[in-house]
Amino acid sequence: MAYKLPSEVITHIMRYLSVADRKDAALVNKVWYDASLDPILQRDIVIHFYGTMVESRFPNLSRRKMSNLMLDQFDSSLESKSIMLKSCQNFSQSLRNLSLKGSNITDALFVDLMSHCKNLVHLDLSSCNSLFMSGRILELNDDIQKLKDTLKNVKVLNLSSIRFLSDATFNRMVTVCSNVESVHLASAQITFISESYLPKGQTNCVSNSLLTFGNILHFIEQQQDKLKALDFTRTGISDDPLDQIASIQNLELEEIVLSGCKDVTDEGINSTCKNQKHLRIVEVKGCTEISGAALELITQNLMFLEILRLGKCRQLNDIAVRNLHRLRCLQVLDLSEIYQLTSAGLIKGLCHNVNEMLTHINFNCCSNVKDNFVVSLCKAAPNLLHLDIGSTGITNISVQAVCKYLKYLRYFRVAWCRDITDIGLVGYKDADKDIIEKAKENPEDFDIGRLRRIYDDHIIFKKPTGFKKDQLSASDLEKLAFDTTTGYTLDCLGRLHDLDLSACKKLTDGSLVHVIKFKELRSLSLCMTNITDITVSAVAAKNPSLEHICLSQCLSITDDAIRDVTKRLTRLSSLDIAGCDNLTDKSIHHIQMNCKSLKSLDVSFCKQISPECVGLLETNLKTIQSVNKRLTGN
Repeated sequence: MAYKLPSEVITHIMRYLSVADRKDAALVNKVWYDASLDPILQRDIVIHFYGTMVESRFPNLSRRKMSNLMLDQFDSSLESKSIMLKSCQNFSQSLRNLSLKGSNITDALFVDLMSHCKNLVHLDLSSCNSLFMSGRILELNDDIQKLKDTLKNVKVLNLSSIRFLSDATFNRMVTVCSNVESVHLASAQITFISESYLPKGQTNCVSNSLLTFGNILHFIEQQQDKLKALDFTRTGISDDPLDQIASIQNLELEEIVLSGCKDVTDEGINSTCKNQKHLRIVEVKGCTEISGAALELITQNLMFLEILRLGKCRQLNDIAVRNLHRLRCLQVLDLSEIYQLTSAGLIKGLCHNVNEMLTHINFNCCSNVKDNFVVSLCKAAPNLLHLDIGSTGITNISVQAVCKYLKYLRYFRVAWCRDITDIGLVGYKDADKDIIEKAKENPEDFDIGRLRRIYDDHIIFKKPTGFKKDQLSASDLEKLAFDTTTGYTLDCLGRLHDLDLSACKKLTDGSLVHVIKFKELRSLSLCMTNITDITVSAVAAKNPSLEHICLSQCLSITDDAIRDVTKRLTRLSSLDIAGCDNLTDKSIHHIQMNCKSLKSLDVSFCKQISPECVGLLETNLKTIQSVNKRLTGN
């Protein structure tokens, strides 16, 4: 009966499917295929063409109304030019986002391509060094006038990682993109002290060889009514230039990215927060000079903040994060690799009230984060979609709390949490009791040492909680996994898309074969765990949507496991089996025979896999794009 449904109804149903599911549904029959071509369904699909493609393999996509196109690492050869022009001509009316990242094209070809893209909104020219090397791009007035009308709708311009960008070429690009609202200059070689390069007697000059901050500042002043986002990632920007930008009178930024800008200090953040109070996105990851004073200014002034990334700002401590609850609109928070943070400060900062806005949390490598904080967070942020608590001090209690409270979770990472055992995944009888006790725990108890209080010179150890017996037999674990009256199993997270259990050494086949069963799971990492073929075969059978799987350094898996993976996971696009010593050329044969969509393969350090066999795979498997084969056959 499905083929009798109107095309509009099928299109509406497909809007609720993932891209991979829509792709499979489109192969059912011609009616479903035609329904999948609806422009509404093409908005989140990116067509990615590589410079290694030959024109004979170029697909006929003229019927598709694609919005997103990536032309990666093309050159100026006749074949590449033909593919690029054909792409832009086919999608000219519908194309909104175009990326030419890393392509070695000429300025003449660039003008030809852009002339077809009349509705472009996002233009990415990052790493296009050859395009700017000569300094002659858009040198002719005719070219500028031609593209000025064509690119008038461009709102986002990415000029990151271009070594030869100068004042002159920058000015020409922003002239043709006259309505740009977001400019990305990550890793650009910006000269902030340009007086030495000015001709005598001049205070301002447009350089043909350097990109100067003065020229960028002049552009920002001219574009102040339209500009909403600036990206200076990994540049030499410091407090004074940041203050000059923030102090522009009519400038109202919504996003500023300063990741890796090691010269930015609290003073620069102070000026930015006080002058740009409408900021919604602030990224200062890796700004090592930023301290708790900067975070205090952010929480005081930026009431509309939605995304805050502070990873690797290692001067932050518990006192700094205790006022995070002021940010009522916060949705994304990254505090990864800040070693001074403990449960005490985080509980006060994030678990003060229920926060239904918070959806993404990253505490990777915060080694002092313990169970009491994770339990409190699960109750305070019930709508979390993304949770990274890898390399922290959590135990089974945290896993049970996540499985109990975070029903909407899509990304869950607990890699390198070595205290997690099978019990945490299958649940246990007293899980609820332990969660309640841990939620009542005084967070100050965890500031000194793990599970202990210090009074004078005596250490008083607390009575252990949780399941007393970490290692159970396979039959006991199976009973727990299927007993709905005891604890919470990992498969309670029914909406999970990404799961990372890397280096959780205490996990075994006994639990994993029963709890890793998700209809929508797309990415799974079990690297450096003690699994065998039993777990791999069970995962392949129970997780049909898997596209990426990492089994590196799983020393017990054999060719039989790879056979099951390649036969059952029809959507597999990335496979990492590096360092699996028991795998032989049979595994490569299974991959070649069964994988029709594989794009990336890593077989590094596989001693029994020969380089010759991998070479044949690269030749014969048409979909493969990347193969890592270091030290194979040794």
